[in-house]
Amino acid sequence: MSIDSAVGPPPPWLLVFSAADRAALTAEARSAAALLTDGAEPGSVPQTRPVSAEHDVRRLAVTAADREGLVEGLSFFADGLASPRYSSGCPDGAATGAAWCFGGHGSQWPGMGRALLNWAPAAAKVLTELDSLLPTGVIDPLVNAADGEPGSPATTQPLIFAIQVATAHWLWSMGLRPSAVVGHSLGEVAAAHVAGALSLADAARVVSVRSRLLEQTAGGGTMATVSLDRRTVERRCAEIPGTVVVAAHSAPTETVVTGESEATGALVTALEAEGVRCRRIRINAASHSPFVDGVLPAMRAELADLAPAAPRVPWISTVEDEPDGRPVDATAEYWAHNLRRPVRFTEAVSALARRGIRAYVEIGPHPVLISPIRQTLRAEGVEDPLVIASGSRATPEPVSLLRLLGALHCRGLDLPAPLDRRA
Repeated sequence: MSIDSAVGPPPPWLLVFSAADRAALTAEARSAAALLTDGAEPGSVPQTRPVSAEHDVRRLAVTAADREGLVEGLSFFADGLASPRYSSGCPDGAATGAAWCFGGHGSQWPGMGRALLNWAPAAAKVLTELDSLLPTGVIDPLVNAADGEPGSPATTQPLIFAIQVATAHWLWSMGLRPSAVVGHSLGEVAAAHVAGALSLADAARVVSVRSRLLEQTAGGGTMATVSLDRRTVERRCAEIPGTVVVAAHSAPTETVVTGESEATGALVTALEAEGVRCRRIRINAASHSPFVDGVLPAMRAELADLAPAAPRVPWISTVEDEPDGRPVDATAEYWAHNLRRPVRFTEAVSALARRGIRAYVEIGPHPVLISPIRQTLRAEGVEDPLVIASGSRATPEPVSLLRLLGALHCRGLDLPAPLDRRA
């Protein structure tokens, strides 16, 4: 694999260091910061490649778009201060068996995906392919949309899907492979593709049909996240006049509700008055509720000839009652269940934890699953997990992606040379 063909020229930069203990690693960080402060180019800074398990017990990865950012990351690590510019850790092997997680609606942000077109050739190739496969296109909405957030499911959800699969293909181009995949609602379409169950064309078809039919139910429906366990939320929903139901079991004490705007709003208002943290989701439809019943026959009909393959990567369902049961069969019937049934995300993460998976990578424009994953892993008693996202609306995408690689490297992932010297 040619790194130059997978990653664009700097900036940003990813610098990695390795040492036998914290003191030695701190000395390396201070030395590198001094060189950069004196005007050295990032590519000329001496870095230490990992050696052996007996000697390489601490790693450091620093990522930034410029020299000043690198100096800050190195200095903050050396001084024991927190900073998103660096990751550190011991290569305990957690990163060599990561689960890739794909979120749903709400992760979109203005400008998402634009940097991928210019910086990540593998991602740009997929976005270009999807431009002709998705009815609303990809390139023009990402590049020219006034605010980057079209809003409606039929326009927004295909773009979220496009960023997810383009990022996954970029990770593939870097040599990374997931040990398992899981998706939350819309995110299951990307998970199905990454698992090998759906081709890119078939996945694009599923997300197109799904988002278009969901939009037909829009108007009057809404969704919100509630910081309570699902059984308590089910009981509170039943007390509210009108239709409001549980849409997703996101975490042990995080539940998504959906239904009529008035009923959902009344529930949120009542809970907030009691001090319960709630957050409205930016969508004007009510997925996973009776609101979608009317479009399910059309979904089954339009996807009737879908012929999915058997997943090559374990795909943990968030639709089935037993998420870790038989392999998922991504037929039209499955996608109807995906749109209608509650999302059993916390159950799926628990199943992954029981498999011994300790690294979780959320792939998408902005993290919406990080908090639910961490909460679920705490409940499962998983010690020192690695939970990280590929994108963030507050950070340029190239920087976010290199930070992801750096964090995985610190927990045991071997980076392909010369990526450990420059990205």
